[in-house]
Amino acid sequence: MIPNSSTRQVQSVRTAFRIVGILQDMDGVTMNELSSQLGLAKSTVHNYLGTLQSLGYAVERDGTYRLGLRFLTNGMAAKSSLGLRDAVNHILPQVSRDLSQSMWWVVEELGRGIFVEKATPENGQSTYGRVGKRSYLHTHAPGKAILAHLSEEYVEQIVDYHGLPVYTKETITDAESLWSELAEIRDRGYAVSDGEAALGIRSIGVAFEGPYGYTHGLGVFGYSHDFSASSDQNIPGVLQDAVDDIKHSVAEGAV
Repeated sequence: MIPNSSTRQVQSVRTAFRIVGILQDMDGVTMNELSSQLGLAKSTVHNYLGTLQSLGYAVERDGTYRLGLRFLTNGMAAKSSLGLRDAVNHILPQVSRDLSQSMWWVVEELGRGIFVEKATPENGQSTYGRVGKRSYLHTHAPGKAILAHLSEEYVEQIVDYHGLPVYTKETITDAESLWSELAEIRDRGYAVSDGEAALGIRSIGVAFEGPYGYTHGLGVFGYSHDFSASSDQNIPGVLQDAVDDIKHSVAEGAV
């Protein structure tokens, strides 16, 4: 569900997570830099950082603050809570190897696509995304497949809340075009994106419903020139077989 923006928010919590975001984005920041970016007194920033340090979410070395490794505990717990980690981690490398392309597991949360796990074939290279990336669903194939899988009411909420941000000249920018493409995706059972998230990057993806109400996407990402007509025809079937294997593993309890 999309968060209710009218809900009263706690400013101190927002500030704490702004600090976390800055520590992540800058990969190390001084207190003076944080104070300047936040527009807060150094004494106030010091109190926030001291609290984060005491909890293990920030560390300081030689006056520079970085994220603490305790976030790994939270991230792994969040991934495990999806109920598919073992099943997907077993299948993703196999599919990546069979297709000789990078594979991503993407999950919809709060109207965005979260890149949860990847697999890259031996001697291959990852062409797009990073673990933890928060993406707009309309820009890549797994995301569009997820949108096609969701209810129209929820898709409308997502578009109203997040909009349709533009990344390239190929990105879908209006709701009418999006609805038309989602209808095509539902008919054929898979989505294709070419140059919509990044020029020169092509992706093919499928979506499926997982435990606890999450909608998931599996997708192949690569350079557009590495795809052929035959591979475009072959990949959707391979992805769907992977989804069937994941569902079978979940049904057998191997999650």
